[in-house]
Amino acid sequence: MLKPYVCVACEKVIIAKDDVASLIGLFNKIMIAIPKDTEIPKNAVAPNQWAIFSSWDCEPGDELKEYLICTQVLYPDQTQFMEIVKGKVNVQPNKRSQVNTGVNGFPIGQFGKYTIRVWIEENQQTVAGPIEFKIELEAAKQE
Repeated sequence: MLKPYVCVACEKVIIAKDDVASLIGLFNKIMIAIPKDTEIPKNAVAPNQWAIFSSWDCEPGDELKEYLICTQVLYPDQTQFMEIVKGKVNVQPNKRSQVNTGVNGFPIGQFGKYTIRVWIEENQQTVAGPIEFKIELEAAKQE
């Protein structure tokens, strides 16, 4: 059974040829500057690419199973930002599995804490997680 080692949000993930991941710009709080008296639509999205990176420890036999990693992003009001992203987890014997889920655009329509939720499924059943963490979005009003 896969067990979580790390799960974080960052600006970029670089995976070297030797499978070592470099996580660039880890974040848990984002500040944006908006002009005074500007109203932002609730569904506004900034055109920034970012990533949710997770790493999983495996047990003997896990490489024979088909695991899917599922990633969900929720607005502060707990509505869903994007469709749940699902992808196959590449499990190799005696090796930690790494998954880099790229996200196109960051939601900026609601200020507060966004929830990132990641879990592992096998045969459409949750077998690991969910892991949840928050990313806070704050605005600084400019004159």
